[in-house]
Amino acid sequence: MLRRLPTAALLLAVLLAVLLSGFLVPGDTSFAPTDVVFPTGAALERARQVAAAWTGSESERIWRTGYYPFPPQQSWLPADFGSNRGAFAAFLGNRVDLGTDFPAPGGLGTVSFPDGRTSFLPLTDPRSHHEQYLARPRDTCTSEPCDTRITVTAVRLATRPQTTSRGTATVPVWEFDLAGLQEPYAIVAVDSQEPTGLRYTEDDENLPPGVSDVSYAYRDYDSPWRLEGDQAPRNCAESLPGAVYETADVLVLVGRTTGRPGDCEARTGRHSRFTFTRPLGDRVVLNLAGRPVLFPAGP
Repeated sequence: MLRRLPTAALLLAVLLAVLLSGFLVPGDTSFAPTDVVFPTGAALERARQVAAAWTGSESERIWRTGYYPFPPQQSWLPADFGSNRGAFAAFLGNRVDLGTDFPAPGGLGTVSFPDGRTSFLPLTDPRSHHEQYLARPRDTCTSEPCDTRITVTAVRLATRPQTTSRGTATVPVWEFDLAGLQEPYAIVAVDSQEPTGLRYTEDDENLPPGVSDVSYAYRDYDSPWRLEGDQAPRNCAESLPGAVYETADVLVLVGRTTGRPGDCEARTGRHSRFTFTRPLGDRVVLNLAGRPVLFPAGP
């Protein structure tokens, strides 16, 4: 016959199970990680300033309720550029002729978010997109062959999915049909509402030694306590496990390097892992420039 647990022991077991459940994730039998790295010194002070500046800011308001996309001025290339080298070379060289009229300027475009809400934003002028991104003359040839040209045969308003701070939204785009291609070139047709003047990343020269800013972060789907982050230290130093500063609202990533100059090609990136003390939840992930670097997935 099984012995009954004393009442006090049974209550203790239940309480322990409840407490542990706060640290467990379905399908994950591990506990909260012990390899968290916290910033210190000047890096800690900078992270505190970033976190304090975000809460209640215009950036936070737009992130929560406005149109905050990634990337802001997104464009989509025709897939069949890969089978038409001459057209692609003409596109890269801005040797693009206009063989059609533009839609009338003005009007509003609709941005539809996964939660069913919408925003109505002024449409950009497709003529300015053509002049800035397609037909601006280049001084030198950027890709062979250098004597090909391509013609825009139609311009129209359409929609595409785009990553935003509020999930994958449906956004208005300008589509440019190009002669000889099955798919159009497209560019988002409304401007981001994110504040202007915000640095993409903070320069290494403005950070403590051994600290390099994070340009973008990715989820580690094997653990709710970790992110992966991209860095590009100016001195090509090797990366170290990243440090994190946590509040109830934000997670500030502090990229760390050995500080020792290394050899690398231009734009060579480094990859770091950032571990924090509790699952991310709906907290916003910021770099040391105060810019969000992790965008939520769509529905």
